[in-house]
Amino acid sequence: MKRAGPTPWLGLALLLAGFCRPLAAAEVSAAGGATVELPPMMVEESVTSAPWLYAQTGDTEVLSRCSPSTTRRVVEMLLTQRQLLRRLVPDEFLLRMDVPAVCVLYAQDLKQAVSAEIQRELQAADGGAGAGRPARETHVGIAPNMRLNDRDMHAAIIYIDEAEFEGFSLSISPGHVRFLLRGRVPELPGWLADGIERAWRAADFQAEPLTLQPLVWINAGESDALSWDAARPRALLPAIELFAPEAVQLAVRAHPRHLETRLAQAELLVRWALEAGGPTRAAFWQFAARAAEAPVTEKTFEEHFGFGYSELRDRLSDYLPQAVRRSLRLDSDPRPAAPQIEVERATPNQIARLRGEWERLASGYVQRRLPQVREPYVAQARRTLRRAFDAGDRDPRLLAALGLCEIEAENEAGARQFLEPAVAAGVMRPRAHFELARLRFAELRRAAPEAAAYSFTQLAPIIEPLRHALAQAPPLAEVYVMLAEAWERCEVAPNTGEFAELEKGARLFAQRPSVAVAIARAIARHGRNSRATELLATAAGHAADEDTRALLAQLRTEITAASPRPAGNQAPAGPP
Repeated sequence: MKRAGPTPWLGLALLLAGFCRPLAAAEVSAAGGATVELPPMMVEESVTSAPWLYAQTGDTEVLSRCSPSTTRRVVEMLLTQRQLLRRLVPDEFLLRMDVPAVCVLYAQDLKQAVSAEIQRELQAADGGAGAGRPARETHVGIAPNMRLNDRDMHAAIIYIDEAEFEGFSLSISPGHVRFLLRGRVPELPGWLADGIERAWRAADFQAEPLTLQPLVWINAGESDALSWDAARPRALLPAIELFAPEAVQLAVRAHPRHLETRLAQAELLVRWALEAGGPTRAAFWQFAARAAEAPVTEKTFEEHFGFGYSELRDRLSDYLPQAVRRSLRLDSDPRPAAPQIEVERATPNQIARLRGEWERLASGYVQRRLPQVREPYVAQARRTLRRAFDAGDRDPRLLAALGLCEIEAENEAGARQFLEPAVAAGVMRPRAHFELARLRFAELRRAAPEAAAYSFTQLAPIIEPLRHALAQAPPLAEVYVMLAEAWERCEVAPNTGEFAELEKGARLFAQRPSVAVAIARAIARHGRNSRATELLATAAGHAADEDTRALLAQLRTEITAASPRPAGNQAPAGPP
C-alpha cells in the first residue's frame, strides 16, 4: 500500500500544549455540579476587526489574529520544540497525519468579547430552567486555550497576551507527547509510551543539547537514598512482567506500589538505552518497533540485544544509581536551519477552512459535554464554512469539512452533497472517504434489507473510497472493519491484493480484537479458515477481559468446525 513520505514537522497544534492550559476541567462530567469548560467561540468578522494572517509550515496551517511578528515567533519556537522531541524519539514512533493540523492564534485582548458571547448563548439555552425542569447545576466556563482531535486531524486555539509573550516559554507537554506516541499505528506497547513520556517530563528545554534531569525512582526520598548508597536494596520487576501486554497489566494496576515501580522502570529502560548509545540504542528502537507488532518473548529480546532478561535486569539495577544521580545529555546531529516562515494575509478560503474546522470540532466536543448548548456551535461552524461555499469556493478540503460538519450535526442526508464531490476530487481526508462509504453502505442495506449477500457491482461504490482511505494517514481501524464487512457480504472473493489489505489491518490494529474479528469473518467467508483462526488467536493475546477472550475462542471454534468451501470467483481488481 502506497504511503506518503514522512513530513518534516508533525502536529504543530499539539506542540501548543505547553502554552495551553490543560483540559482536565473540561473532561469532568456535566453531572453533580461539575465544571465544564467549553471551547471559545470566535467573534464574527467586522470592518474594525484585526485581519486574519496565514502561515504554513510542514504539516500545520496557522490562522492568526496576532501580529505578524508574534505569529512568526510562535511558529519558530514550536518548530524548535519539535526538533528537541526528535532527539528523544525517532519520527517513526510518532503519530503521522496527512491532513494538516490547524492552529488558531488569537490575541488576548479579544478574549473577553468571546467569553461574553458564549455566556449569552448559554443563558439562552438554559432559559427553560424552572418551567418544569430543574435548574442546571453544571458550572460552565470558557477555556482560554484548547486542543481538539478528530480521527484524522487535530486543531488547537490559543490566546496570547502579546505584551508579555515570550516565545522561549513554549514547550511540548508530556500529555501531548503521549498523544503522539499512543496514536501511532501499529500501536506502541504501554511500557514504551510510559517510559518516553516520563523521560520527557524530566527534559530541560533551555539546555543545549537536550538534557534530561536525574531520574526520580519511585519518589524523591528513595532517589536520594540510592544516589548516596549504590548498594541500597531496590526491587525491579522481572523483564517478562515489564514487557507483558497491557491486557495482563490491568490485573496489577490496582496495586499502587507495583504500578509506580513499573512506570519508573519503563523510564529507566528508555534512559539506559539512550545513554548507552551506538548499537544498544539502535537495538532498542528495533526492539520497540517489533514490540508494536506482536507480544515479545525473551527470544525476541535476545535476537536484538544479544543477552536475555536476567542480564537486562542486572544491567538496569547497576545503572539505576547513576540515573538518579546525574543528568543525561542527548547529543545529536547539528540542529537544521529553521525554515523561512512566510506570514501573509489570509485568503477567504483559508479563513473559512481553518476557522470552520476548529468550530466543527468544537461543536462535536460540546455535543459530548453539554449537548443542550450545541446548536450555537453548529450554527457558527456552518456559517463559517458556507460563507466560502456560497461565494463559489469548491476546494475539496472545504467540501470535506462541510460534509463532516453535517455529520457532526447529525444531518447525514445533507452530508453527502459535500462528501461526494470532495471524494470524487481525491481529497486527502481519510475520514471523509470513510463517512461516504458508511453512508453508501447504509443506503444499500436499506434498499435490500433481506439480501444475504451483494454483488461486487453493488459493493464497489463502498469498497472504492475505503481503499482510498487505506492509502492515507493515519490508518483508521473503522476503515478496515467496514472493508471487512463489505467483503463478508460480497458474493465473490477478494483478489490476492485485497486479501493482503485486510490482513494488514489485522497487523496494524493487533491490539484491537474487534478489528481481527471483522477481518477473520471476512476471510473465513471466502475459504481462508486457517488464516482466520490464526488472526483470532493473535487477537486473544491482546484481549483485556475474559468475556472478549471467550468470544474469540467461540468464533475460532465455529470457523474451525465449518467445512471448507471453495473460494468464490475473484472480484475484479479494485483501484490501486
